[in-house]
Amino acid sequence: MSNNYVTVTFLPSGTKRDVLLGTTLMTAAGEAGLEINALCGGKGSCGKCSGRILEGSVSDITDTELEHFTFEEIKQGLVLLCQRRILGNVVVETLSSTTAQYNYTPCKGELMNPASKDVPPVSKKHHRLSRPTINDNAADLDRLLAQLPGEVKVNVSLLSRVPTLLREAGYDVTSVVFNDRLLALEKGDTVSDLYGIALDIGTTTVAGYLVNMAESKTVAAASTANRQRIYGADVISRITYILENSGGLTKMKELTAQTIDEVVFKLLEESGVSPERVYILSLIGNTVMSHFLLGVSPKGIATSPFVPAFTRSVEGCVKELGLKSLPDYARFILLPNIAGYVGSDTVGVILATKIHELPGNWLAVDVGTNGEIALSSGGRLLTCSTAAGPAFEGACISQGMRAEPGAIYKVDIKNDVLLAVIGDAEPVGICGSGLIDAVSELVRLGIVRKNGWIKKPSDCPPDLPPELVKRIRSSDKGFKFVLAEGEQEVAVTQKDISELQLGKGAIRAGIEVLLNELNLKAEALDGILLAGAFGSNLNPESVKGIGMLPDVELSSIKSVGNAAGAGAVSTLLAKKQLELAIDLPKRVEHIELSLHQGFQRKFARSISF
Repeated sequence: MSNNYVTVTFLPSGTKRDVLLGTTLMTAAGEAGLEINALCGGKGSCGKCSGRILEGSVSDITDTELEHFTFEEIKQGLVLLCQRRILGNVVVETLSSTTAQYNYTPCKGELMNPASKDVPPVSKKHHRLSRPTINDNAADLDRLLAQLPGEVKVNVSLLSRVPTLLREAGYDVTSVVFNDRLLALEKGDTVSDLYGIALDIGTTTVAGYLVNMAESKTVAAASTANRQRIYGADVISRITYILENSGGLTKMKELTAQTIDEVVFKLLEESGVSPERVYILSLIGNTVMSHFLLGVSPKGIATSPFVPAFTRSVEGCVKELGLKSLPDYARFILLPNIAGYVGSDTVGVILATKIHELPGNWLAVDVGTNGEIALSSGGRLLTCSTAAGPAFEGACISQGMRAEPGAIYKVDIKNDVLLAVIGDAEPVGICGSGLIDAVSELVRLGIVRKNGWIKKPSDCPPDLPPELVKRIRSSDKGFKFVLAEGEQEVAVTQKDISELQLGKGAIRAGIEVLLNELNLKAEALDGILLAGAFGSNLNPESVKGIGMLPDVELSSIKSVGNAAGAGAVSTLLAKKQLELAIDLPKRVEHIELSLHQGFQRKFARSISF
């Protein structure tokens, strides 16, 4: 080993990694395959990547760490992994690793039932071919292709196996065809074994659905955290990483493939389906995730005029994606994006909700790391995207976290605070849905002003229960409201509320822009559909309470689950749905909010509660 390399050991996993001298602990953790909370992409602003140095030498404490740790914590060896560089062999205890054994991704991994049946995009046909004779000595391939409609293409790798396979099978075989391409040739009658996988590649979570295309049903679902998250919670952080690090783009593609493989392995293990019987992947995701999937740089999206390298659908073999979980003959089709920040996941939402076909005026809002909005009215279909994610995904929130054990995900305040915690564990933080509930309740009770400021106890309504008044306490910057006490206090701070205002204000302003484009008032809406794993688990009353949605009847706000994933599933069940998905972007009018004259004004108004 060169003198330029040192060994870092991560506890409690015991994982060891040899890295170059001067590498950050965060980078070393990523190379070691550890999942670390790095919501800010290693800039130090989120303060989530905490660890403790047990042995060895690292660089000196930074000003950023002084903002996050107390003097006592620094004495105990606490560091931010993104801030310290390794100066020798070192042993570090990671305190922010996520638990791979428990991925709480509500709605992302639920089974989906198709609305209708149709001819799938992949077809199988059983053949009992005549055996060659001296009077019938047609070529093996021609004998097979004569039984298939149209001009079917065959890859050389498959062609080389056709003669042996036909003879071993006694000329009793099943053909597998996708887009006029012969994917596989199998012994006997395997027509009933026809599977595809729909994948929703989200910035935070990747969800997969195993679809039996022969029986038009979803038979398994699974999800896992996107392994790219160690390089930031949002797409801009990840684009910055690839621009600043040689080999960064290759790394992002590899992490995407590893995440997909993990989901596919889960699906096949749960269902007992052989990977050889999976023939197609239907893939959706935001535009940046689509670029990373293919190993294409999305740097053009990062700055105005926000130009992606591609938007149209892309087809190829899974080997090109770097997947190891499926045979090389399996194909993928990546559904088309709409614009730089409106991806194929929005196409999936439109497909699943069918808002383009519904009479009246319908709004679909996919609330996640990015907030994509679609408005359908009078035959027109408008979309836009807002940078809404940091607060909703837990980044920039003092005790924010993803929806994992220990996260407060529901808050109800009456005479005192009632909490629901994921895993029925002791609360250690709060996820997006819990934050929205809490702030909505604090606004309702008059503890938080319309401008977002937490009132001091003496300014609160006189009839406020004493138990609630006691929870309002001073902090470094303004006041905070304590939700949980115990081993670890969990509170909503003034900064947390300000961050939430930015996220919810962006979504509300985007909605207002789309409504104005069609000269519509909020009361003209027939319904608002909340999509996505996060959006579907929000309390409509709380969402309305913080002013993220227009003032409509609560009954008109409906959760539609992971509509993006459902849209991807529909393209495996119906060839017409796949054709519609490919055509849909041509019918969509995209509104670029960064260039819209009225957006900033509407955003400023939408920040208040």
